[in-house]
Amino acid sequence: MNHSDTLLLLCSACLLTSTATAGQWELKTDLKYTDGSGSDITSYDSAGDFDKRKVKQKRKTQLETLLTYTVESTLPELEYIGRVGHLFKHTKDKDLQLKDDGSLKKDKTRTEFERITYAGLGLRYDTGRILGADRWLLKARYDRYLHVSYGANQLHEDAKARSGDLKGYEWSVKAEGEYSTHWPGIYLHPFVEYKQERLNLWHDDTRDKIQEAEMEQQYEAGLFLSWITPLDGWELTTGPYWQRELDAERADDEKDWVWDDDERWIAQVKLEYEAPMPGFEMEFAIEQHLNGGDQGERRYNLELSYEF
Repeated sequence: MNHSDTLLLLCSACLLTSTATAGQWELKTDLKYTDGSGSDITSYDSAGDFDKRKVKQKRKTQLETLLTYTVESTLPELEYIGRVGHLFKHTKDKDLQLKDDGSLKKDKTRTEFERITYAGLGLRYDTGRILGADRWLLKARYDRYLHVSYGANQLHEDAKARSGDLKGYEWSVKAEGEYSTHWPGIYLHPFVEYKQERLNLWHDDTRDKIQEAEMEQQYEAGLFLSWITPLDGWELTTGPYWQRELDAERADDEKDWVWDDDERWIAQVKLEYEAPMPGFEMEFAIEQHLNGGDQGERRYNLELSYEF
């Protein structure tokens, strides 16, 4: 039995417990827009003469819908979570090569899309008052990509089309704490997280070619400060966090991964609203890359959720 079959059985078992155990359903919709920082790089040959000038920028839109079902275990501090979701990614990839006088030499601009259907299993454990905190939460999840559809369209003159289906997975572990302060309504939230995504080798139907497998590893650590405002249901959170991202590719005829490493600090401001009647929640966040290879990149994130 492979990973996919095992995971589907675990998800089914978790969801089927709803017939015997009272649980909680939650439907989330998450919309993200990323305005890439872009780059404009001019290179020269060994004699110091102009070689080429490349202008690049990516703008990404991402829409995710996630349905979860949460049940308690025999330990009240431990919860199991069944997950089923769909993720749509849309990327406008600007890629220009210019001549010395600024006129266009090549235009590889294209629009990429990716549709991911996934199912998974998660858990959440409340460790209680350790390390002097009000509480520490431990979270883990594993999502199996049941189907990934990828393609590139709206091609400019020199861009190449790509399309195909592939599979993969993503998993993460996270620990986040909550500490009271001397000021009413003010809390500190330290956290650490590790996430890994893997996409298998896939066949490009347009070019009849096997494309590289991809892997991404992400490390994060940060400290946020939150303020429960006098306005009923509203909370404001802000702070910096550190992120290290390692991206890798491996061709069909290669054994070793080729890695690209980037490290950055990111600032975040988040506004949350929880309705007086239980069920509806909203989050709106803005993030800015302060340094690293994507310095200046900004992301906007709106999340709506409803429990029933």
